[in-house]
Amino acid sequence: MQIHQGQKEITLNSNTRKSIIEYEFDNYILYVFQGNISQFDILIKYKKDNLRIRTPKHIHWAVDMLIKMQCKKQLSIKFLNEVKNIWNNCAPLQNNDFNTLKNLVEHNNSLIKIDSYKELDLYGEYPVDFLFVLMLLLSTQEKTNRPDAYMFGSIINELLETDYDIFKIVSTAGFTGRK
Repeated sequence: MQIHQGQKEITLNSNTRKSIIEYEFDNYILYVFQGNISQFDILIKYKKDNLRIRTPKHIHWAVDMLIKMQCKKQLSIKFLNEVKNIWNNCAPLQNNDFNTLKNLVEHNNSLIKIDSYKELDLYGEYPVDFLFVLMLLLSTQEKTNRPDAYMFGSIINELLETDYDIFKIVSTAGFTGRK
């Protein structure tokens, strides 16, 4: 992974925004922009190769983890337990500038031996180094905007159930809060 000062520009609601930071992986780039929900909210986007830029949803990583779990269950569970530990210790952002976001990822990357999970890259869509940073950013975003947030943690807990319910996982991960 390489970390760069943000260069990507997008237009949201007729306003142009430049990314704060970019995390570059072999086939993916994660972009972080200033969000709208709170002062330190972050908006996460990603792009694979030359495809269009997308907004990640919980359902994306949850389905990817379900695929990985079907192929390498114990290794996937070990990875999810590490992500759960980071979720449990995740704190709201006190700033969302380049250095804060760079340090967030570098610090948490030092807590996990991501190379020990590389075998999971053979299954699903996302490589584990990308998936880890995406999950870290999504959980940080959730806690920044709402310290009592629970959706990310709920999905992890459901995936870690011995007899997980795929329909419950997909329902929770796909929840949008709309009525």
